Amino acid sequence: MGKTPKSELMTVTETCRFLKIPQQALYRHLRRRDIPAFKRGNQWRFVGSDLEQWIRDASTKSPVSASAKVA
Repeated sequence: MGKTPKSELMTVTETCRFLKIPQQALYRHLRRRDIPAFKRGNQWRFVGSDLEQWIRDASTKSPVSASAKVA
């Protein structure tokens, strides 16, 4: 997936680069508590292997079909 070793701790900036998303999107995931992360002091940290698993899990969830949507 990325060029970061799987066990390496990453900062917010490194994680955004790894996931190819803006910081605003990453903080949205953090607020929703749907991305694996922890705080070291007052800074968020991410583990590459946890993020890769999170991506795999998200890609295997079944999409909501158009007929199942409620207006």
